Amino acid sequence: MDHILPYLFLLACPVSMGVMMWMMMRKDHGHASPPVSDPRVAELESQVNELRMALHDRQDVGAAATIPAASADKD
Repeated sequence: MDHILPYLFLLACPVSMGVMMWMMMRKDHGHASPPVSDPRVAELESQVNELRMALHDRQDVGAAATIPAASADKD
């Protein structure tokens, strides 16, 4: 019995890690709850979309201004 005890101590860490991983996997797959929507997140997402649209519009205006100038140089 005395020669088995050191091996049990060595196996305690991997076995406990395996049990914890199994418990975490089981918990995640068993009961999936829908995410709670925060009104602040929705407001921030709308602001990000507005900024993206403004940036896209600004890039379109800049691209349209450079295209005629480039075609005028070729003539």
